[in-house]
Amino acid sequence: MGARIIRADEVGHQVLEEDDVKEVLVKKFGTGILTDGKIDRKKLGRLVFGDREALSFLNKLTHPRINRKIKEMIEKIDGPVVIEAAIVFEMGLYKLCDYIVATYCPREEQMLRLLEKGFTREEAEARLSSQMPPEYYAGKSHVIIFTTESPEKTLKDARQIYRMLTRKGGRVGFPKKQS
Repeated sequence: MGARIIRADEVGHQVLEEDDVKEVLVKKFGTGILTDGKIDRKKLGRLVFGDREALSFLNKLTHPRINRKIKEMIEKIDGPVVIEAAIVFEMGLYKLCDYIVATYCPREEQMLRLLEKGFTREEAEARLSSQMPPEYYAGKSHVIIFTTESPEKTLKDARQIYRMLTRKGGRVGFPKKQS
C-alpha cells in the first residue's frame, strides 16, 4: 500500500551479528549459541525464554541498539512507515508512532500457531509466558485487528485501518504477537 515496513525482528537479527554484541553473548551464554560462527536464534531462544534474568540481559543489550537503528531508518524515509514489533510498548517503540494497531488472538490460538511452526509445547509456553497477555497490547492500542478469522479477512481489516490512519497522517506501529 506504499508504506515502508520496518520489522523490529529483522533489525534484531542485524544487531545479533554485530561483533561486540556477539562477543558479549558468547561470553555470557557460551559458544553453544553459535552455528557456523553466527548467533543461532533458536539456541539462544531456548536459553533465554523461560529465564527472566537471561532474557532481561539480552533485552538490555539489544533493545537500545534496535531502537536506535529503527529511529535512524525512520529518519531517512519520506512517507508512511509501519513498524512491526512484538513488544512495541516494552521496547519504547510506541514513542516513534502516531498510532498503534494491535493484532489480537487469544493465548490458546497463539499456542496452536507456535506448535504449527514447529515449536515444542515447552518452547511455545516459554515464549508466551515471556510476553504480556494479548489483552495488554489490545488495551494500549488505538485500533485492534482480530486475527482469529481467515487470513483474507485479517488482510482486508488491516488495509482498511491503514487507509483510515494514513489519511490522518503520521506513522503507524503494528505490534505483532508471536504466532
